Amino acid sequence: MDISLIHAGLAGGAALAAIPVILHLFMRQTPKRVVFPALRLIKERHKRARKTLKVKNWLLLLARMLLVALMALALARPRLFSQTASSDREVPTALGLVFDTSLSMSYKVRDKSLLELAKEQAYEILKKLPSSSQVFVVDSAEPIKPPSLSTSAARKRIEALSIRASNQPLNTAVGKAHEAVSDCDRPRHEVYVLTDLARSSWELDQKVDGLDTRKKVKSGIATYVVGLAPKEVRNVSLVEAGPSSTVVTQGESVEIRTKVRSQGPATKRTVVFNLDGKPRAREEVSLAANGEAELRFMTPKLDPAIPIHKGTITLAGSPDPLEFDDRRYFTFKVQPAAQILIVSDRAGDAQFVAGALDPDPSSLPPGTPRPNRVETISTTKFAGLAPDALKGYSAIFLLNVKQLAEREWGRLATYVREGGGLAFGVGDLAEPENYNLPIAAQLLPGTLKTKVKPKNTSFGRVADLTHPLFSQYSKQITEMLSQVPVSQYWQIEPSKGSRTLLAFTDGAPALLERSFGGTRNGRVLLWTTPLSRESDTRVRASWNEFALPVGGNWSFWYLMKQTVPYLAGVSGEQLNFEVGQDAVLPIDPTHQLKNFVVQNDSDKSTETVNPPSDALVVVSPPIGQWTVSATRPDGEKAQMGYSVNAPASEMIYQAMGTKEFDALFGKNQYKLAIDTESLQREVTLQRVGVEIFPWLMLFILLLITLENLLANRFHREGNPQGTLGVAT
Repeated sequence: MDISLIHAGLAGGAALAAIPVILHLFMRQTPKRVVFPALRLIKERHKRARKTLKVKNWLLLLARMLLVALMALALARPRLFSQTASSDREVPTALGLVFDTSLSMSYKVRDKSLLELAKEQAYEILKKLPSSSQVFVVDSAEPIKPPSLSTSAARKRIEALSIRASNQPLNTAVGKAHEAVSDCDRPRHEVYVLTDLARSSWELDQKVDGLDTRKKVKSGIATYVVGLAPKEVRNVSLVEAGPSSTVVTQGESVEIRTKVRSQGPATKRTVVFNLDGKPRAREEVSLAANGEAELRFMTPKLDPAIPIHKGTITLAGSPDPLEFDDRRYFTFKVQPAAQILIVSDRAGDAQFVAGALDPDPSSLPPGTPRPNRVETISTTKFAGLAPDALKGYSAIFLLNVKQLAEREWGRLATYVREGGGLAFGVGDLAEPENYNLPIAAQLLPGTLKTKVKPKNTSFGRVADLTHPLFSQYSKQITEMLSQVPVSQYWQIEPSKGSRTLLAFTDGAPALLERSFGGTRNGRVLLWTTPLSRESDTRVRASWNEFALPVGGNWSFWYLMKQTVPYLAGVSGEQLNFEVGQDAVLPIDPTHQLKNFVVQNDSDKSTETVNPPSDALVVVSPPIGQWTVSATRPDGEKAQMGYSVNAPASEMIYQAMGTKEFDALFGKNQYKLAIDTESLQREVTLQRVGVEIFPWLMLFILLLITLENLLANRFHREGNPQGTLGVAT
């Protein structure tokens, strides 16, 4: 605990505490000699009284000495936790100003954004600084070590700050401010963090950077977190908007799903849907207090002549304090329905996959898109297909096929090496000798060994939760797969270059993958248990309950839906990004595109790029919609596009609490202020410290009372009761 004195010279007055001792020594009265009768009893009583009186005199002397010392100390005005002398208002300061310039700081209070209020607060701080101070301004969007600025230069730097869509965590920005301030030789060191306290602006699982740099400053660095958020946040935001997939089927209507969320009291807003620059629908939505609502819009049937469609969902109506989240952009691509070929020896082995990929249209609600067209054939018919027939299929499934001729294995190998995708589901009909032929072994991700009948087995560990087959609903898929009973599977020895994507609970491979590089990547998936179900458990074809949707278990349906775009090479295609992400657009190298031009649809600004590989990468584009055009070898234009939206984390405001700041900075290592008054109070407390003068005066008053009581008690007039007196 630090202590300092406003009037340090007056503390020397504590030496006056010796005055009572001096007076006691020099003003001692010479005791009078009185002749008493030689009575033994009186002498003994006199000795005891003298000893008691000495002790009482010393106590009284100490009380008076302490009284003088405390009076001198009180005049010196001591205080605790002081950084510099309060009388020195011109202390040169190393000042760090950290500005949160994230999107949430655009929230308006009385027609002023929170960033504008932060600037005004900073100007007030700069007013009180002496000209010899050094100021370091840190923008959270660019958390680099800031240069030293004069107060006037700092004002210009602050004035130029603006809201930035892409921001780094404030942990980094505060660390840069501490680093800069600690290297400065000014007597006082302070850092102010001007923020709306939004959780989205911090990395909550990491401490603030550079906390150790504060140790370089002997007097420490006073850190103030200045909260600028309104007491009651009122905002309506679009947290989601877009189709369920970025690749949709031409000639179909597509459902656009929208989610609206409110903070504050109940309200009403109008949601407007635009597609390709034309208004398509509008709907009024009523929102409960702190509630949300989902809306669904349908597009018209999509014209196959337009490959890329761009849309917006906008909140209309009364003005909103936070505008950036009132609009959402989305882009999707239209292509023909994927042609799927299913080959099986028994019709029952194909019906479950076919039903998942291309359900009977009569069983679906009107307008439901059909992204896949499934053709089911027998092994015999497959052998009779034309040599180039496989090129027209996006994916091929071979389900419990007994055997294939070497010619068919060779055709499948060529299909995969040209970028095709195969999925095998092996069951009771599969003959290991045929699947392990040399030409088949070059294609399959493993060698078939024997059939295994485990006890109490199901699907178990997903080896890679980021894999496109599992990434979207990894937790739910894992839980549902663990509930699927498996009574039999093929033991597989994985081949070199393959990997296990899913295992059974006993550790045996359930799903393996093998990839083949080339102009386009080819992929082969192998399920070691059938992708079908036999209801009679006594039949040898009864291996699992995977295809049975019991209790809402949709894992089979979902994985089949994900398999087609993955095998076709379009599952990783993304056309909608968040600020801060690099926009990565895959390019088919067989199209030989060149002269790529990226254009912003709003301001029509353009940039010419030359992608060096099979993907176009645009580094961290700003919010908006973008068009990418390129030239084919025949001179025709090819067109792509993508959309960029604000981060989802900033779509809902959640304020930080004291416990979270304690975890970031350390307890008692910062001061939190929520308004100008509390900031002034915290700064005064840090600079001036806690005055002890009132407490000292109270203690002196108590001590004077105690001294009087002692004096009256120890030096009463008259003789104590029970003593002997001598009559004169």
